Amino acid sequence: MKAELIAVGSELLRFGRRDSNGDWLTERLQRLGVEVTRRSLVGDDVASIASAVRAAQSTADLVVLTGGLGPTEDDRTREAIALALGRPLERDEEYATRLRGLFEARGRTFKPEQARQADRPRGSDWLDNPIGTAPGILCRVDGSLVVALPGVPPEMRRIFEEGLVPLLSGRVGQGLARRSLKIGGRFEASVDEQIRDLYGLDGIEATILTGREGIELHLLATGATTGEARARLDHLDHRVGERLGVDVFARDDETLAQVVGRLLIAKGATMATAESCTGGMLGSLITETPGSSGWFRGGLIVYGDDLKCSLAGVDPEILASEGAVSEVVARALAAGARERCRSDFGIGITGLAGPGGGTPDKPVGLVHVALAGEDRTDHWRIRQIGDRHLVRRRTVVFALDRLRRRLLESRGPEGSE
Repeated sequence: MKAELIAVGSELLRFGRRDSNGDWLTERLQRLGVEVTRRSLVGDDVASIASAVRAAQSTADLVVLTGGLGPTEDDRTREAIALALGRPLERDEEYATRLRGLFEARGRTFKPEQARQADRPRGSDWLDNPIGTAPGILCRVDGSLVVALPGVPPEMRRIFEEGLVPLLSGRVGQGLARRSLKIGGRFEASVDEQIRDLYGLDGIEATILTGREGIELHLLATGATTGEARARLDHLDHRVGERLGVDVFARDDETLAQVVGRLLIAKGATMATAESCTGGMLGSLITETPGSSGWFRGGLIVYGDDLKCSLAGVDPEILASEGAVSEVVARALAAGARERCRSDFGIGITGLAGPGGGTPDKPVGLVHVALAGEDRTDHWRIRQIGDRHLVRRRTVVFALDRLRRRLLESRGPEGSE
Protein backbone atom coordinates (compact mmCIF):
# COMPACT_ATOMS: atom_id res chain seq x y z
CA MET A 1 0.00 0.00 0.00
CA LYS A 2 1.39 3.40 -1.03
CA ALA A 3 0.63 6.75 0.58
CA GLU A 4 1.27 10.41 -0.13
CA LEU A 5 1.16 13.14 2.52
CA ILE A 6 0.11 16.74 1.91
CA ALA A 7 0.76 19.34 4.60
CA VAL A 8 -1.53 22.35 4.17
CA GLY A 9 -0.59 25.77 5.48
CA SER A 10 1.08 28.87 4.08
CA GLU A 11 3.10 29.16 7.30
CA LEU A 12 5.01 26.01 6.28
CA LEU A 13 6.18 27.77 3.14
CA ARG A 14 6.61 31.38 4.22
CA PHE A 15 7.82 31.15 7.80
CA GLY A 16 9.97 28.02 7.78
CA ARG A 17 7.71 25.99 10.04
CA ARG A 18 8.64 22.32 10.13
CA ASP A 19 6.15 19.71 8.97
CA SER A 20 6.39 17.70 12.19
CA ASN A 21 3.02 16.06 11.46
CA GLY A 22 4.47 14.63 8.25
CA ASP A 23 7.51 13.28 10.10
CA TRP A 24 5.29 11.52 12.63
CA LEU A 25 2.86 10.16 10.04
CA THR A 26 5.67 8.82 7.86
CA GLU A 27 7.12 6.82 10.73
CA ARG A 28 3.75 5.60 11.93
CA LEU A 29 2.57 4.54 8.48
CA GLN A 30 5.80 2.65 7.86
CA ARG A 31 5.17 0.69 11.03
CA LEU A 32 1.83 -0.34 9.59
CA GLY A 33 3.43 -1.49 6.36
CA VAL A 34 2.34 1.54 4.33
CA GLU A 35 5.05 3.00 2.09
CA VAL A 36 5.12 6.81 1.99
CA THR A 37 6.24 7.65 -1.55
CA ARG A 38 5.96 11.45 -1.49
CA ARG A 39 5.38 14.40 0.83
CA SER A 40 4.44 17.91 -0.25
CA LEU A 41 3.72 21.33 1.24
CA VAL A 42 0.85 23.43 -0.10
CA GLY A 43 -0.29 26.92 0.83
CA ASP A 44 -3.81 27.94 1.84
CA ASP A 45 -5.17 28.05 -1.70
CA VAL A 46 -8.12 25.91 -2.78
CA ALA A 47 -6.95 25.34 -6.35
CA SER A 48 -3.41 24.43 -5.26
CA ILE A 49 -4.62 22.00 -2.62
CA ALA A 50 -7.08 20.40 -5.04
CA SER A 51 -4.33 19.99 -7.65
CA ALA A 52 -2.08 18.32 -5.08
CA VAL A 53 -4.87 15.93 -4.10
CA ARG A 54 -5.55 14.94 -7.71
CA ALA A 55 -1.84 14.33 -8.38
CA ALA A 56 -1.43 12.25 -5.23
CA GLN A 57 -4.59 10.25 -5.84
CA SER A 58 -3.39 9.25 -9.31
CA THR A 59 -0.47 7.26 -7.87
CA ALA A 60 -1.27 6.49 -4.20
CA ASP A 61 -3.70 4.20 -2.42
CA LEU A 62 -3.87 6.60 0.51
CA VAL A 63 -3.72 10.40 0.50
CA VAL A 64 -3.45 12.10 3.91
CA LEU A 65 -3.82 15.86 4.29
CA THR A 66 -3.01 17.66 7.54
CA GLY A 67 -4.14 21.18 8.39
CA GLY A 68 -6.78 23.55 7.10
CA LEU A 69 -9.79 22.09 8.92
CA GLY A 70 -10.38 24.93 11.38
CA PRO A 71 -13.16 27.55 11.34
CA THR A 72 -11.25 30.51 9.86
CA GLU A 73 -11.30 31.84 6.31
CA ASP A 74 -7.87 30.42 5.49
CA ASP A 75 -8.92 26.87 6.45
CA ARG A 76 -9.70 25.58 2.97
CA THR A 77 -8.96 21.87 2.95
CA ARG A 78 -12.63 20.85 2.92
CA GLU A 79 -13.40 22.94 -0.14
CA ALA A 80 -10.26 21.73 -1.90
CA ILE A 81 -11.06 18.03 -1.40
CA ALA A 82 -14.62 18.59 -2.64
CA LEU A 83 -13.23 20.33 -5.73
CA ALA A 84 -10.61 17.63 -6.36
CA LEU A 85 -13.15 14.81 -6.10
CA GLY A 86 -15.94 16.61 -7.94
CA ARG A 87 -18.32 16.33 -5.00
CA PRO A 88 -20.40 19.14 -3.51
CA LEU A 89 -19.63 20.35 -0.01
CA GLU A 90 -22.49 19.63 2.37
CA ARG A 91 -23.20 20.65 5.94
CA ASP A 92 -23.92 17.96 8.52
CA GLU A 93 -26.57 19.71 10.59
CA GLU A 94 -26.41 17.04 13.26
CA TYR A 95 -22.71 17.67 13.75
CA ALA A 96 -23.27 21.43 13.66
CA THR A 97 -25.72 21.03 16.55
CA ARG A 98 -23.17 18.94 18.41
CA LEU A 99 -20.57 21.66 17.89
CA ARG A 100 -22.91 24.29 19.28
CA GLY A 101 -23.44 22.15 22.37
CA LEU A 102 -19.68 21.75 22.86
CA PHE A 103 -19.14 25.50 22.75
CA GLU A 104 -22.03 26.26 25.09
CA ALA A 105 -20.84 23.60 27.56
CA ARG A 106 -17.48 25.38 27.71
CA GLY A 107 -19.07 28.79 28.18
CA ARG A 108 -17.95 29.99 24.74
CA THR A 109 -19.93 31.84 22.10
CA PHE A 110 -20.78 29.75 19.05
CA LYS A 111 -20.19 32.01 16.06
CA PRO A 112 -21.51 31.25 12.54
CA GLU A 113 -18.03 30.55 11.17
CA GLN A 114 -17.60 27.71 13.68
CA ALA A 115 -20.25 25.77 11.80
CA ARG A 116 -17.83 25.45 8.84
CA GLN A 117 -16.27 22.57 10.75
CA ALA A 118 -19.47 20.60 10.07
CA ASP A 119 -18.97 20.78 6.28
CA ARG A 120 -17.71 17.77 4.33
CA PRO A 121 -17.72 16.46 0.74
CA ARG A 122 -20.80 14.43 -0.15
CA GLY A 123 -20.42 10.73 0.63
CA SER A 124 -17.55 11.15 3.08
CA ASP A 125 -17.38 9.98 6.69
CA TRP A 126 -16.25 11.69 9.88
CA LEU A 127 -13.23 10.57 11.87
CA ASP A 128 -14.12 11.49 15.43
CA ASN A 129 -11.98 14.05 17.24
CA PRO A 130 -12.32 13.36 20.99
CA ILE A 131 -10.10 16.28 22.07
CA GLY A 132 -10.99 19.04 19.60
CA THR A 133 -13.80 20.53 17.54
CA ALA A 134 -12.65 19.75 13.98
CA PRO A 135 -13.19 16.09 13.04
CA GLY A 136 -11.18 14.27 10.41
CA ILE A 137 -12.71 13.53 7.02
CA LEU A 138 -12.56 10.16 5.23
CA CYS A 139 -13.40 9.86 1.53
CA ARG A 140 -13.47 6.54 -0.32
CA VAL A 141 -12.67 6.92 -4.01
CA ASP A 142 -12.50 3.87 -6.31
CA GLY A 143 -10.72 1.72 -3.75
CA SER A 144 -8.39 4.45 -2.52
CA LEU A 145 -8.72 6.70 0.51
CA VAL A 146 -8.44 10.46 0.84
CA VAL A 147 -8.14 11.53 4.48
CA ALA A 148 -8.01 15.00 6.03
CA LEU A 149 -6.74 15.44 9.60
CA PRO A 150 -6.44 18.56 11.77
CA GLY A 151 -3.05 20.25 11.90
CA VAL A 152 -2.94 20.38 15.72
CA PRO A 153 -0.50 17.52 16.51
CA PRO A 154 -2.29 15.97 19.55
CA GLU A 155 -5.62 16.00 17.68
CA MET A 156 -4.08 14.64 14.48
CA ARG A 157 -2.36 11.78 16.31
CA ARG A 158 -5.43 10.83 18.34
CA ILE A 159 -7.67 10.69 15.26
CA PHE A 160 -5.06 8.72 13.33
CA GLU A 161 -4.59 6.13 16.08
CA GLU A 162 -8.24 5.66 16.96
CA GLY A 163 -9.95 6.24 13.62
CA LEU A 164 -7.52 5.42 10.84
CA VAL A 165 -5.22 2.68 12.16
CA PRO A 166 -8.01 0.08 12.52
CA LEU A 167 -9.06 0.77 8.94
CA LEU A 168 -5.56 0.58 7.50
CA SER A 169 -4.56 -2.55 9.40
CA GLY A 170 -7.01 -4.60 7.35
CA ARG A 171 -5.77 -3.22 4.02
CA VAL A 172 -2.01 -3.71 4.17
CA GLY A 173 -2.11 -7.31 2.99
CA GLN A 174 1.22 -8.55 4.37
CA GLY A 175 3.00 -9.07 7.64
CA LEU A 176 5.41 -6.33 8.60
CA ALA A 177 7.66 -5.53 11.54
CA ARG A 178 9.74 -2.41 12.06
CA ARG A 179 12.44 -1.52 14.56
CA SER A 180 15.12 1.09 14.98
CA LEU A 181 18.42 0.44 16.77
CA LYS A 182 20.31 3.36 18.28
CA ILE A 183 24.08 3.10 18.20
CA GLY A 184 26.60 5.19 20.10
CA GLY A 185 30.33 5.75 19.68
CA ARG A 186 30.45 5.04 15.93
CA PHE A 187 30.15 6.85 12.62
CA GLU A 188 27.82 5.79 9.79
CA ALA A 189 30.68 4.34 7.76
CA SER A 190 31.85 2.23 10.70
CA VAL A 191 28.38 0.78 11.27
CA ASP A 192 27.95 0.11 7.56
CA GLU A 193 31.28 -1.70 7.37
CA GLN A 194 30.40 -3.97 10.29
CA ILE A 195 26.94 -5.06 9.14
CA ARG A 196 26.83 -4.44 5.38
CA ASP A 197 26.56 -8.15 4.56
CA LEU A 198 23.34 -8.41 6.60
CA TYR A 199 21.41 -6.00 4.35
CA GLY A 200 20.74 -8.65 1.74
CA LEU A 201 18.87 -11.04 4.03
CA ASP A 202 15.55 -12.15 2.62
CA GLY A 203 12.63 -9.86 3.49
CA ILE A 204 14.81 -7.20 5.14
CA GLU A 205 15.36 -3.51 4.36
CA ALA A 206 17.88 -1.47 6.33
CA THR A 207 18.64 2.25 6.44
CA ILE A 208 21.46 3.96 8.37
CA LEU A 209 20.90 7.55 9.49
CA THR A 210 22.56 10.04 11.81
CA GLY A 211 20.11 10.81 14.61
CA ARG A 212 20.03 13.17 17.58
CA GLU A 213 21.79 10.70 19.87
CA GLY A 214 24.05 8.83 17.49
CA ILE A 215 23.59 6.50 14.56
CA GLU A 216 20.15 5.01 13.92
CA LEU A 217 19.72 1.72 12.09
CA HIS A 218 16.15 1.44 10.79
CA LEU A 219 15.08 -2.12 10.01
CA LEU A 220 11.98 -3.18 8.10
CA ALA A 221 11.03 -6.85 7.80
CA THR A 222 8.25 -8.33 5.69
CA GLY A 223 6.71 -11.78 5.65
CA ALA A 224 3.59 -13.70 4.85
CA THR A 225 2.39 -12.97 8.38
CA THR A 226 3.27 -10.48 11.08
CA GLY A 227 4.78 -13.31 13.13
CA GLU A 228 7.08 -14.29 10.29
CA ALA A 229 8.17 -10.68 9.81
CA ARG A 230 8.90 -10.29 13.53
CA ALA A 231 10.92 -13.50 13.55
CA ARG A 232 13.08 -12.19 10.71
CA LEU A 233 13.52 -8.89 12.51
CA ASP A 234 14.46 -10.57 15.80
CA HIS A 235 17.04 -12.68 13.99
CA LEU A 236 18.62 -9.65 12.34
CA ASP A 237 18.52 -7.65 15.59
CA HIS A 238 20.41 -10.46 17.32
CA ARG A 239 23.05 -10.61 14.59
CA VAL A 240 23.56 -6.85 14.66
CA GLY A 241 23.93 -7.03 18.44
CA GLU A 242 26.62 -9.70 18.06
CA ARG A 243 28.57 -7.41 15.72
CA LEU A 244 28.17 -4.08 17.52
CA GLY A 245 27.88 -5.21 21.14
CA VAL A 246 27.56 -2.51 23.78
CA ASP A 247 27.45 0.20 21.10
CA VAL A 248 23.75 -0.61 20.60
CA PHE A 249 22.17 1.31 23.45
CA ALA A 250 18.44 1.55 22.70
CA ARG A 251 15.62 0.49 20.41
CA ASP A 252 12.71 2.39 18.92
CA ASP A 253 11.54 5.32 21.07
CA GLU A 254 13.78 4.74 24.10
CA THR A 255 16.23 7.60 24.67
CA LEU A 256 19.79 7.54 25.93
CA ALA A 257 18.72 9.34 29.11
CA GLN A 258 16.06 6.69 29.76
CA VAL A 259 18.67 3.95 29.36
CA VAL A 260 21.07 5.68 31.76
CA GLY A 261 18.27 6.27 34.25
CA ARG A 262 17.25 2.62 34.14
CA LEU A 263 20.85 1.52 34.78
CA LEU A 264 21.29 3.98 37.65
CA ILE A 265 18.04 2.87 39.28
CA ALA A 266 19.12 -0.77 38.99
CA LYS A 267 22.29 0.10 40.91
CA GLY A 268 20.56 2.39 43.36
CA ALA A 269 22.87 5.19 42.20
CA THR A 270 22.55 8.87 41.30
CA MET A 271 24.40 11.38 39.14
CA ALA A 272 25.06 15.12 38.93
CA THR A 273 26.65 17.50 36.43
CA ALA A 274 28.93 20.54 36.29
CA GLU A 275 28.75 22.19 32.87
CA SER A 276 30.70 25.04 31.37
CA CYS A 277 30.49 25.21 27.55
CA THR A 278 27.26 23.22 27.38
CA GLY A 279 25.54 25.65 29.74
CA GLY A 280 23.06 23.21 31.28
CA MET A 281 22.21 21.34 28.08
CA LEU A 282 23.08 17.99 29.66
CA GLY A 283 20.86 18.68 32.64
CA SER A 284 18.06 19.73 30.30
CA LEU A 285 18.42 16.55 28.24
CA ILE A 286 18.24 14.46 31.40
CA THR A 287 15.22 16.23 32.91
CA GLU A 288 13.20 15.77 29.72
CA THR A 289 12.91 12.18 30.95
CA PRO A 290 9.95 11.47 33.25
CA GLY A 291 11.11 10.10 36.60
CA SER A 292 14.62 11.54 36.30
CA SER A 293 14.25 13.05 39.77
CA GLY A 294 14.79 9.52 41.07
CA TRP A 295 18.38 9.40 39.78
CA PHE A 296 19.47 12.92 38.79
CA ARG A 297 20.50 14.98 41.80
CA GLY A 298 21.07 18.27 39.96
CA GLY A 299 23.60 20.29 38.06
CA LEU A 300 25.94 23.26 38.29
CA ILE A 301 26.11 25.69 35.37
CA VAL A 302 29.56 27.21 35.84
CA TYR A 303 30.14 29.31 32.77
CA GLY A 304 32.20 31.92 34.57
CA ASP A 305 35.61 30.93 35.92
CA ASP A 306 34.81 32.40 39.33
CA LEU A 307 31.77 30.12 39.56
CA LYS A 308 33.88 27.10 38.65
CA CYS A 309 35.76 27.84 41.85
CA SER A 310 32.96 28.95 44.18
CA LEU A 311 30.29 26.44 43.10
CA ALA A 312 32.25 23.43 41.84
CA GLY A 313 35.34 23.78 44.03
CA VAL A 314 37.91 24.11 41.23
CA ASP A 315 41.30 25.33 42.56
CA PRO A 316 41.89 28.93 41.30
CA GLU A 317 45.59 28.19 40.86
CA ILE A 318 44.77 25.32 38.48
CA LEU A 319 42.51 27.60 36.45
CA ALA A 320 45.27 30.20 36.24
CA SER A 321 47.94 27.76 35.19
CA GLU A 322 46.03 25.32 32.94
CA GLY A 323 43.10 27.41 31.70
CA ALA A 324 39.41 26.59 31.87
CA VAL A 325 39.54 24.28 28.84
CA SER A 326 41.79 21.56 30.22
CA GLU A 327 41.80 18.02 31.51
CA VAL A 328 42.50 19.00 35.09
CA VAL A 329 39.55 21.42 35.20
CA ALA A 330 37.19 18.85 33.69
CA ARG A 331 38.26 16.36 36.34
CA ALA A 332 37.78 18.95 39.06
CA LEU A 333 34.30 19.81 37.74
CA ALA A 334 33.27 16.14 37.74
CA ALA A 335 34.52 15.68 41.30
CA GLY A 336 32.88 18.93 42.38
CA ALA A 337 29.53 17.94 40.91
CA ARG A 338 29.69 14.60 42.70
CA GLU A 339 30.71 16.07 46.04
CA ARG A 340 28.60 19.23 46.07
CA CYS A 341 25.45 17.43 44.91
CA ARG A 342 26.13 14.32 47.04
CA SER A 343 25.75 11.92 44.10
CA ASP A 344 27.44 8.65 43.16
CA PHE A 345 28.63 9.92 39.78
CA GLY A 346 29.60 13.37 38.54
CA ILE A 347 30.10 14.58 34.98
CA GLY A 348 32.27 17.62 34.23
CA ILE A 349 32.31 19.37 30.85
CA THR A 350 34.45 22.28 29.66
CA GLY A 351 35.39 23.32 26.13
CA LEU A 352 35.22 25.75 23.24
CA ALA A 353 31.88 25.63 21.42
CA GLY A 354 32.77 28.51 19.08
CA PRO A 355 32.48 30.07 16.67
CA GLY A 356 35.31 32.24 18.07
CA GLY A 357 37.88 31.94 20.84
CA GLY A 358 40.00 29.12 19.44
CA THR A 359 43.80 28.98 19.36
CA PRO A 360 46.25 26.57 17.69
CA ASP A 361 46.63 24.70 20.99
CA LYS A 362 42.94 24.86 21.87
CA PRO A 363 40.89 24.98 18.66
CA VAL A 364 37.16 25.55 18.42
CA GLY A 365 35.36 22.27 19.07
CA LEU A 366 37.88 21.06 21.67
CA VAL A 367 36.03 19.63 24.68
CA HIS A 368 37.17 17.91 27.85
CA VAL A 369 34.71 15.52 29.51
CA ALA A 370 35.33 13.83 32.85
CA LEU A 371 33.33 11.24 34.77
CA ALA A 372 33.93 10.86 38.49
CA GLY A 373 32.82 7.87 40.56
CA GLU A 374 33.75 6.43 43.90
CA ASP A 375 36.63 4.35 42.54
CA ARG A 376 38.07 6.51 39.75
CA THR A 377 37.72 9.53 37.47
CA ASP A 378 37.86 9.01 33.69
CA HIS A 379 38.69 11.74 31.18
CA TRP A 380 38.24 12.20 27.42
CA ARG A 381 39.73 14.90 25.19
CA ILE A 382 37.56 15.15 22.08
CA ARG A 383 37.29 17.42 19.05
CA GLN A 384 33.72 18.00 17.95
CA ILE A 385 32.91 19.11 14.41
CA GLY A 386 30.00 21.38 13.56
CA ASP A 387 28.45 24.68 14.53
CA ARG A 388 28.02 25.85 18.10
CA HIS A 389 24.77 23.94 18.64
CA LEU A 390 26.15 20.70 17.21
CA VAL A 391 29.33 20.90 19.29
CA ARG A 392 27.30 21.29 22.46
CA ARG A 393 24.66 18.71 21.54
CA ARG A 394 27.19 16.06 20.53
CA THR A 395 29.18 16.69 23.69
CA VAL A 396 26.28 16.06 26.08
CA VAL A 397 25.34 12.89 24.18
CA PHE A 398 28.97 11.73 24.36
CA ALA A 399 29.13 12.41 28.10
CA LEU A 400 25.90 10.57 28.84
CA ASP A 401 27.00 7.63 26.71
CA ARG A 402 30.26 7.41 28.66
CA LEU A 403 28.26 7.10 31.87
CA ARG A 404 26.13 4.37 30.28
CA ARG A 405 29.22 2.38 29.39
CA ARG A 406 30.66 2.83 32.88
CA LEU A 407 27.44 1.53 34.41
CA LEU A 408 27.60 -1.54 32.19
CA GLU A 409 31.12 -2.50 33.26
CA SER A 410 29.99 -4.57 36.23
CA ARG A 411 27.20 -6.34 34.35
CA GLY A 412 27.59 -9.89 33.16
CA PRO A 413 27.00 -11.06 29.58
CA GLU A 414 23.30 -11.46 30.22
CA GLY A 415 22.97 -8.03 31.76
CA SER A 416 22.96 -9.34 35.35
CA GLU A 417 24.96 -7.75 38.14
